[in-house]
Amino acid sequence: MRRILLGCGAAASVLYFATLIVASLTWPGYSHVTQYASELGSADAPYPAIFNLGILATGGLAVLGGLGLVWHFAAAGRLLSGVLAGIALAAWGVGMIFGGLHPMPDPLHNGYGLVFGVLLLPLTLMIALRGRAGVPTYALLLVWLAAMIAILAVMFGLGGLVTTANVGLWQRAMALAMIPGIGASCLFLARR
Repeated sequence: MRRILLGCGAAASVLYFATLIVASLTWPGYSHVTQYASELGSADAPYPAIFNLGILATGGLAVLGGLGLVWHFAAAGRLLSGVLAGIALAAWGVGMIFGGLHPMPDPLHNGYGLVFGVLLLPLTLMIALRGRAGVPTYALLLVWLAAMIAILAVMFGLGGLVTTANVGLWQRAMALAMIPGIGASCLFLARR
């Protein structure tokens, strides 16, 4: 069951990108460079249900993946750090569920910023894995964390790099920095 739950966490990362690609193909003229991903679920989109249902399912899978993290680390005698890692992933999942239930421009679309809970995932995994993983694993987790923080800083205005002409591109960069790490972490742990 633990492996199934962790597999759900891995599937969440694949489903997010599949949803983004499929929903964008239904909107002629949609631009991944200039438009937010969430616009695919707005009233302006030709088929918003594709994006919104995909994001809901992504969020649900991530919450299940969070339970898998708790289960995995509890079985290894690391309940507290496992709970923290599980909460970090589940928070991202709940934030995604908010996004699917409350399409743009609804103020609840951002889900109280819960998606940023995933920023804590690399740190909580490092704590949970202490003494049980090699230097390359810790290095990968640090690179993942650094990439997320760097792109998030740019998204929040550092350097004035994000403009209306490239906001979608930066959002995709953030997704690429954030989401594959979720899937890779869950797969890594499912195989242990």
